[in-house]
Amino acid sequence: MPLTEPPESLTGFPAVALSKASALARVHRADRHPVSFSTSGDGRFDLSPEGTLYLAGTDEGAFVEVFRSRLIPREEVAVRRPALIELGEELALADLTSAIARGFGVTAAIHASPDYALCQRWAAALHAEGFDGVYYRLSHDPSATEVGAALFGPHEHVAQRLIVVDDQPISDELIERVRKRFGMLVLSTRRQS
Repeated sequence: MPLTEPPESLTGFPAVALSKASALARVHRADRHPVSFSTSGDGRFDLSPEGTLYLAGTDEGAFVEVFRSRLIPREEVAVRRPALIELGEELALADLTSAIARGFGVTAAIHASPDYALCQRWAAALHAEGFDGVYYRLSHDPSATEVGAALFGPHEHVAQRLIVVDDQPISDELIERVRKRFGMLVLSTRRQS
């Protein structure tokens, strides 16, 4: 069944509470702060002009959301960093993984639909309902076990509630875990002769 437009009323929409000190992961460009919000409209749940911050439940999930091809040039990996971000307070997210959400018109398509405009209308409606963001399944994990949290801006309001606890270069250990789990390969850098 396709995803429908959000209904007029979202009263009673299922929620999940992310507790204070919950840790989420994000892979970001090394030249940008780890808490950078997407406002371009290119992200599934982008809000304009407030922006949306995309996080994953694990560093592996964050990796597969950023690097989408099977073969990844090492140069692309070198310009990105995984960050571990802790919540400074509890956040209430709309739970798009809950079966109860089906009663509001949500289907699994919301996690992987190429119709980002429709997903963004859902995000706007859930934001208007008072949610801090959405809890959803990461579309680039075919097992549908990795989850993400898309936090709604504005940046100034959300960033003060987040703590970056780790921000290091992508490790060989993470690359190996992703290779074993998802079959993604980071290619060696070519040597100049």
